Amino acid sequence: MPQLYYCMHKLVFILSFLFLPCLVFAQKTWNPVSQDISFKIKNAGITVNGTFEGGHTELVFSPDQLSGSSLKARVEVKTIKTGIGLRDEHLKGETYFFADSFKTINVESKSLYIKDNNYAGLFNVTIKGVTKQIEIPFEFNPFANEAIIRGTFKLNRRDFGLGGKSITMADEVTINIEIKAKTE
Repeated sequence: MPQLYYCMHKLVFILSFLFLPCLVFAQKTWNPVSQDISFKIKNAGITVNGTFEGGHTELVFSPDQLSGSSLKARVEVKTIKTGIGLRDEHLKGETYFFADSFKTINVESKSLYIKDNNYAGLFNVTIKGVTKQIEIPFEFNPFANEAIIRGTFKLNRRDFGLGGKSITMADEVTINIEIKAKTE
């Protein structure tokens, strides 16, 4: 009987040693509570601000396990708002987003890493059927079972076929993302 007890004790020790890293370093899935996606671009010398609504995100992120983390987001083009309805409809048209054919903007991480005391990643950004890899720096601020993820990046609208050459509209667009999320 003591030998059986010793074997069982040894088996429990070995199993706990094998599974402890899985428990300590398990990836966390974060469920979005709210998300704000905004952009700004210069047009005729004036900064035009806009937003997208109706986003969907999949956030699997652990700062101590970046190689296994992934961030994905999708937003519906038809939700674009700039404060002027006619401009919004124009932006949904063929010259810009062509929302009837290209319904979503997609962003998906390919690799995540530490950069400048925060995080960054190489992301595939797909707009209007064109995919470009863009580095996106971001902050991850956890507190208890909640977190805020914030990122700001720039892209060239013409790289994605959004409008043509213009002497009044800038090519560079700045995008801001803020996601509040919870984990269980």
